[in-house]
Amino acid sequence: MKRREKLYLFFLVFHLSLYGCQQMEPTVSSSTIQDSAAQTTPPLVGRQLSLNQILDQEWILELITENGQGKKPVVDTEVTLRFSTEKLTGTAGCNRYFASYQTGDDRQLSITDIASTEMWCLQPEGIMEQETKFLQWLDEANSYKINDDQLMLYGNGRQQKLVFHKKHD
Repeated sequence: MKRREKLYLFFLVFHLSLYGCQQMEPTVSSSTIQDSAAQTTPPLVGRQLSLNQILDQEWILELITENGQGKKPVVDTEVTLRFSTEKLTGTAGCNRYFASYQTGDDRQLSITDIASTEMWCLQPEGIMEQETKFLQWLDEANSYKINDDQLMLYGNGRQQKLVFHKKHD
């Protein structure tokens, strides 16, 4: 392994280690989420569900949205998410991750204690950057919406959105 790659790997692992030690920011009040939702998000059509109704269902990331700009995941990667009782697991593209979560009134969500395996993937190009951003956004998620086949996690005053579709067996 070249020295530059070793240095980059060291900084990535160091950054992820520090990132895992951060304190969780206070969640946004439910009135702020309602106000933001009314301004920026059209209502969902169909039946809305709670996290308890989708336990052990696997979801696949289909879109990452920031400030109104949507971006699909890196080609040939699958980013997944699965809620179980008080735990969250999935793949971030290269590594598996796991976390704890709690829900509150009005679709509030707090994801904590995110950890992941520490493999390094060189291909496809951009996978590690996508994984780092995904895990960061997962940590910043503070509300959610679910309809029959779509799960959305919101963060940063609803400026960030992770959109997943239900994996059909």
